[in-house]
Amino acid sequence: MRPSTIKYFFKEGLSGLKKNLLMTMASILAVMACISIMSFSYCVATNLQHILQQMEDSIGISVFIGGNPNSQEIEDMKNKIEKIDHVLEVQYVSPSDALEALKADWGSEEDIFEGLDDSNNPLSHSFQITLDKIENQTSVLDALKGIDGIDNIRHGQTETELIMKANKVFNIASILVMLILGAISIMIIMNTIRISVVNRRIEINIMKYVGATDWFIRWPFIIEGVIIGVVGAIIPLFIGMPIYAKVISALYSYFPVIKMIQFRLMGDIFVFLFPVALIFGILLGVIGSVTSIHKHLRV
Repeated sequence: MRPSTIKYFFKEGLSGLKKNLLMTMASILAVMACISIMSFSYCVATNLQHILQQMEDSIGISVFIGGNPNSQEIEDMKNKIEKIDHVLEVQYVSPSDALEALKADWGSEEDIFEGLDDSNNPLSHSFQITLDKIENQTSVLDALKGIDGIDNIRHGQTETELIMKANKVFNIASILVMLILGAISIMIIMNTIRISVVNRRIEINIMKYVGATDWFIRWPFIIEGVIIGVVGAIIPLFIGMPIYAKVISALYSYFPVIKMIQFRLMGDIFVFLFPVALIFGILLGVIGSVTSIHKHLRV
């Protein structure tokens, strides 16, 4: 394709956008809304997944043993737990180790443990269990209940299930909203380009009669759709980056308790969103433009 032909395509495409400026703006706003919802959904979903990953690394299952088992009983119980599916690691914690850990956690208030030592220790023998995936916590808990000698089990099942359900519901809702907004965007882009096609229908008919190919006629309108898609994708991304940074900063400021949670870095999120949003915006524009001009090429 010659440079002069490409220049002609872009000139005609930009001319069509300027002639129908109001519809062009409406199309760009529709794409912006769709990309904004997509970006917001991804930010929330990827952070929920990131939090679940952190929970996998930090929240395990604590199993407390009743009575005063001997070393052989402890070893047998550890072997049974290690054989459970989805268990990665089992670490034995003696009462004295547990007491030392508590003293270290309390730091300056260590005086509250005065009088407690190896001969006077109310803490139990326990195991710290690490799982392969936090989603498998329920099945591991069910298996643990069948092991004799376990006095108590502590876990974060409720919090885990809540985050997993929220993640699933949010993903489904986001997909539905994106599909609806995507369809609306395509319809508005089709109407925008259809107006341009109608205004130039006589020119298109003449070009067909003198032998112009369908693609030669189609390219300026495709470029219109691509420009709408690119502009509609880039604007919300550039607006979204500082907003994301401010939201994360505000969460840490107003809810200090969540400082133990690490959110995804802005760079990690938007380095993925930029190409995906651009491709999605371009697809919306191309689908809208190709669909709108198709029937006018039948001469």
